[in-house]
Amino acid sequence: MATKARDVLQNILFSARRCLPAVALVGALLAHAPANAIPIGDFSWGEHTPAECDAGLCGAFFSVDNFSTDPTISLGLLGDSFFNVLVNLQTDTGPQSLLLGDIVPGGSSQSIDDLFNAIISSAALTFTFGLPQIAGSIHLLDDTGAIVAALTGPGLLLIDYTAPSTTSVSEPSTLLLFAGGLLGFFRQRKRRPDHAFDAKDRERVSAA
Repeated sequence: MATKARDVLQNILFSARRCLPAVALVGALLAHAPANAIPIGDFSWGEHTPAECDAGLCGAFFSVDNFSTDPTISLGLLGDSFFNVLVNLQTDTGPQSLLLGDIVPGGSSQSIDDLFNAIISSAALTFTFGLPQIAGSIHLLDDTGAIVAALTGPGLLLIDYTAPSTTSVSEPSTLLLFAGGLLGFFRQRKRRPDHAFDAKDRERVSAA
């Protein structure tokens, strides 16, 4: 049984060689997160390219994805929208908030604010998770699986939903299934490049 489990895990890691950030998050979750921790989205910080700056989009930008209804890695039918999503920045000129609006399951939103020359020390995230069926709390997890308060530079954090613990720690087979589902999700999910941001994106975010 131990040999079979090792073989399964090796196959999972081999197939995920092109999504190393996701692998790190999965490993951290298996090692550090409680059994009732549930990934529901991600929060990222990117930087516009010089070409985009020439077109009027300069500095940092922030995006949030909601995959809470994905049945393989998240809540499935219990997933819901993120309401009143705010990115709260600490900058050299003082606090600043970026409104990303509401994000439906399977959707995402990206900031369009001009942050040219802004020196950002941290970016925190706040929103209301429309999940009346289960009481719980929201945390951000870094690539080691540790709970953090905010991004402190370009990168990605996993948005984790932790419901009250009512069961014992998951068995190894359950953890392997969870890892496989999460890795498959990140591998198949076609994310646009962080710097890609066109007129349609601006119209969509403005309408949110």
